[in-house]
Amino acid sequence: MKDILDNNAMNEELDFLSKKILDLNKKLIDSEKAKSRFLSLVASELNNPMTALLGMIPHLKVVDDEQNKKIFDLIYNEVLKLNFRIQNLVMAAEIESGTIDISKSSFEVKNIVDDVIKSLKYLVQERNIQINIINKITKKIIADPKKVYIIVKNLISNGCKYGIENGIVDIVLEIKDAMLTITVKNEGDGPHINYKPEVFTRFAKDTVGEHGLGLGLSIVRELCERLDGSIDYTAEEGVVTFIVKLSFDDNENEVIFDSFDNAIEI
Repeated sequence: MKDILDNNAMNEELDFLSKKILDLNKKLIDSEKAKSRFLSLVASELNNPMTALLGMIPHLKVVDDEQNKKIFDLIYNEVLKLNFRIQNLVMAAEIESGTIDISKSSFEVKNIVDDVIKSLKYLVQERNIQINIINKITKKIIADPKKVYIIVKNLISNGCKYGIENGIVDIVLEIKDAMLTITVKNEGDGPHINYKPEVFTRFAKDTVGEHGLGLGLSIVRELCERLDGSIDYTAEEGVVTFIVKLSFDDNENEVIFDSFDNAIEI
C-alpha cells in the first residue's frame, strides 16, 4: 500500500514538473517572439529617417569656414556610424524573424570592398589604419552582393576597431577550392574569450568584461551559413585573421542583372 502511495505521489510530482516545464517553454517562446518583433520595429523605425539623412547631408552647402567644415564632417561621420549600426539591426531583425532571403546578381567582389572602405572612411582615418587589398579574382561572380557587403563591412570594421592604432589591415580576395574566400587580417591581440564560438555570439561579454552590441560577427556567421559558407578565425603572433568562405556561381547566363539594386530573388 505504501509503495502505491509513493508511486502516486511521484507521478503527481512528475506531472507538476512537466506542466512547469511546458509553461516555462511557452514563456520562452513568447519572449523570443516579442524580442524579434521589437528588433524588427526598432530597425524599421530607425532605417527610414536614416536613409533620408544620408541622402540629404552630402547636398548641404558648407560655408567656406574651417570650423564649419569640421562640424559638418563630424556630423556626417556620426551619421555614417549610426547607419552602420542600423544596417546590422535590420539584418539581425531579418535573421531573427526568419524573413531573410537570398537575391543573386553578378558583381565584382573588389567593387564591394571598395564601397565598404569608402563607407568606413571615418573609422580608417580615426584609427589611422593602412588598408592593403590583394585581389586575385579576375572575373565577376554570382552571389548575393548585399549579404557579401554586410559580411565584408563587419569584418573590415572589426579589424580597424580592434586592431592596433596606426596598424595595417590586409584584405585578400581569391577563389579557393571553388569557394569565394575573403581573408581579413589585422595587427593586434585576439578576442578575449574562453571558447572560439563565443566570438560569434550576440551580446556576449569578453573575458575582461567589455562588450558592445555584439551583433557584427554573429551576423557574419549567420549570413555565411545562409550563403552555404563558413567563417573561422585564428589569433597568433600579434595577428588576427578572419577567413570567410562562400559558395557562388560563375555562370552569368543564370541572371540578368549586374547591380544588386536590381537583383532578383530566388
